[in-house]
Amino acid sequence: MNSVFISSLVRFLVLLIIQVLILKNINIYPPYVNVFIYPLFILLLPIKTPHWSVLLLGFLMGICVDMFYDSLGLHAAAGVLIAYARKFVSQLLEPRGGYEINDSPNKTDMGFTWFLQYSSILMAIFVLYVFILEEFSFLSIGIILFKSIIAFILSMIVILLHHFIFNPKN
Repeated sequence: MNSVFISSLVRFLVLLIIQVLILKNINIYPPYVNVFIYPLFILLLPIKTPHWSVLLLGFLMGICVDMFYDSLGLHAAAGVLIAYARKFVSQLLEPRGGYEINDSPNKTDMGFTWFLQYSSILMAIFVLYVFILEEFSFLSIGIILFKSIIAFILSMIVILLHHFIFNPKN
C-alpha cells in the first residue's frame, strides 16, 4: 500500500478520535465554545489529490463526526464546503513555480507563512459555516460571529500546536 494512503488513514482515525472523545467533552466557559481539529485531515491531504476524492473524504470525515455529535449533517456539509474551497485557496496561494507533485500543505514543504494563510482561510470558512448552519438565523449574527471568532482562535491554536508537535522540521 501507498505510504501516503496509510498516513492519511491513520490521521483520519486519530483526528476523529481526538475530536469525538476529547474535544467534544471540553467544557470551556462559556459552554457553547467549540474546538475543531478534524478539518486538519482535509487541510493536510496532498495538494495533488484529485478534487473528487477530497470532496468524498470531506463528506466521510464530516458524517463520522455527525454520528457522534448528533448533528444531522452539519459537519458533513462543512467538511464538503472546505474540501471544495481547498482547491481555490491553494490556487490563490500557489507559488510562482507552481506546486511539485509530492508537495503537501504543511510548513515543511510550503513554509510556515503559506501554511498559516492556507489553514486560516479554510478554518475561517469552516467555523463560520458551522455556526451559520447551527443557528440558522441571521437574527443571531452577533452570536454567530462571537462563536465563530472564539472557535477559530482556539481551533487554530490546537492546529498549530499539532503541526509543530507532529511536523517539527524547520
